[in-house]
Amino acid sequence: MPVTEIAPLEQMPQRRAPTRMTTTAQLDAMDRGRLAPLVNQRKEPSAAARDNRPDGQEDEGGYFPVYRLRQQYLDYLGNKLNEIEEQKEARHYYHGAHWTPDQIRILRSRFQPPMTWNRTGRKINGIVGLVERMRSDPKAFPNKPGSETGAEVATHVLRAVLGANDWKTREPECLRQCAIDGIAGVELKLIEGDQGDPDVGMAEVLADEYFYDWRSYRFDFADKRYDGIAKWIDVEEAVELFPDKEDLLRGLLEAGSDLTTNADREYKWISVSEKRIRLVEHWYKYRGKWCWAFYVSDVLLDQGPSPFKDERGKTISRFIMFSAAVDHDGDRYGFVRNLKGPQDALNQGKSKTLHIANSRRLIADKGAVDDVETARREWARPDGYIEKNPGKEIAPDNSQADLAAFTAFTQEAKDEIEQYGNTNLASIAGNGVTQLSGRAIELLQQPGMAELGPFILSYRGWKLRVFRAIWSIVEQYWTRERWIRVVGDDNLAQFIQVNGLGLDQYGRPAIVNALGALDVDIDLEEGRDVASLMQDTYDALKGYPPGTFPPQVLIELSPLPRTDKDRILKMLAPAQQPPDPMAELAKRLQLEQIGAQNDDLRADAARKVAEARKTHAQVDNVAADSEQKRSASVTNMARAAHLAHDAHLSTAKFAHETQQATTDHHVSERDKAFDRTARTADLAIKAQPPEPPEPPQPKQSYPSPF
Repeated sequence: MPVTEIAPLEQMPQRRAPTRMTTTAQLDAMDRGRLAPLVNQRKEPSAAARDNRPDGQEDEGGYFPVYRLRQQYLDYLGNKLNEIEEQKEARHYYHGAHWTPDQIRILRSRFQPPMTWNRTGRKINGIVGLVERMRSDPKAFPNKPGSETGAEVATHVLRAVLGANDWKTREPECLRQCAIDGIAGVELKLIEGDQGDPDVGMAEVLADEYFYDWRSYRFDFADKRYDGIAKWIDVEEAVELFPDKEDLLRGLLEAGSDLTTNADREYKWISVSEKRIRLVEHWYKYRGKWCWAFYVSDVLLDQGPSPFKDERGKTISRFIMFSAAVDHDGDRYGFVRNLKGPQDALNQGKSKTLHIANSRRLIADKGAVDDVETARREWARPDGYIEKNPGKEIAPDNSQADLAAFTAFTQEAKDEIEQYGNTNLASIAGNGVTQLSGRAIELLQQPGMAELGPFILSYRGWKLRVFRAIWSIVEQYWTRERWIRVVGDDNLAQFIQVNGLGLDQYGRPAIVNALGALDVDIDLEEGRDVASLMQDTYDALKGYPPGTFPPQVLIELSPLPRTDKDRILKMLAPAQQPPDPMAELAKRLQLEQIGAQNDDLRADAARKVAEARKTHAQVDNVAADSEQKRSASVTNMARAAHLAHDAHLSTAKFAHETQQATTDHHVSERDKAFDRTARTADLAIKAQPPEPPEPPQPKQSYPSPF
């Protein structure tokens, strides 16, 4: 689905735009728009009421009135005029426009070439590239024991948001803008997402559109009371944003004289055929809470409270800015202020040196030539011809001293620019830079880095504030289930579920990785450059005798690109030999033989199992016959006992009891013999094939007592 921004002005319900009016109706609407500040249509307080009103009093809705917001913007334009002009000049110097029209006119009148050696732009680009290489990625740390997993999830979520907003491109652009203008930053946005909750967006803030509290003095703008952006837009674009304000927008067409920063790009915006207006997005702090408002001149278009909060739950402005430096007057500036003097000296010295080298100063007696101008032109030509009068002398003046003086002056200006925040290894170490290790390179760069210390600290604090603001927005607005893609060191993508429905350790429904419940602290993970560490290890290993380490180790640590490393390692890998047909045939025959042996073993095992079962069946039959005979003996003895009882024969009773004891003894011995036989058969079955069964023993007869 298409993605659209949800800016504060889009949070209100959009009304249907009115239909196109006739020319007369348009003129009437424009007249009403021009007269709106003078009549009582918008119920603005009169001048006397404004004078009697306490400073800072809000209107009925709890916000500042538009005239107070307008006054804040005008205060910025009036008090920061020098800063605005310096920003314009700094942009000129960065892009190589160092000469003013008056200077160029004077140089041309002298026949002196206006030469430009733009060392300022190169120096700023070098500083930006150096600072951008410093490793500082966002990382979440747990605030209590047992929250390590949640901290890891928060780190992946934060880096996913930065990746979705192309942070690697926006970060160096903000660095470059701050180095030039002295002010840079990003604006946070809420973008409609495809999960039912908004996504986090950001964009760079242009310095010539940004305004702030002119009393602010801190590098991070922590003491500001208001800020915002103001830019020229087409009236048609403004009507699309605020369709219910079309009458006032078409009537209030400003000339651009009172609400403007006189930016260089504005002259390209002004068109005779296109009508443009100055739209101001104003964020201000009132009673500890941040609010926003959109207005054009004295017409309020929309307003509301800030939807963004920090980690403490307090509202913040959506503009997160930082400065390169702040002077004694509170004006913010970049590196161009310190590079402007040496840059002018370099340009003027080069121009003057070339002019002296191409010019000749003549010293002649009066009347040495008939025409002075002709002699000057001919002397400047490499094939010129000059006739001098007899007895008169004419000769060029020696300008080597002037040429040497301007050459040294130019070289000194060039060195001043190069030594400012110098981290150029070629200028520091000369030709020996190739023999230095990564640690030695860092030591050489430390003096130049120390000179950039305030700028690096301001930049580091700005990144930390941006990361924490993004995490606060994610905690506040990400409530639906999402999947975060994580790419590890092996370039394999994995996915982490957040705000998903799952089961806890007890099998109960629970929210998986609930972002709003994570208790973490966002900080910067800093460290040495990985490429420098690998280079140091490579330099240490390559000093050993050849063959000490496998070539794969040296290739893996070398500064080659990853694709070249993989290609070379693949070439060094031993090639697989084609299979030998005879070896394959022998292997197949061996496998078939092993399979046949396994079949024989399985058949033999089955036979032994069958024999064991047969032995068990025979033992069971013997036990059954013994039980039957014992039952018959018991029955006979019971009958005899009954007869003896009836005849009252004491001798028979005595004989019966004796015989009973004897019978019980024999039965017990027989049962024990059967048990021993069964156990012996089981052991024989398990140890080896069972022997043929012994012939059955003759049945033993027991003498009857009767």
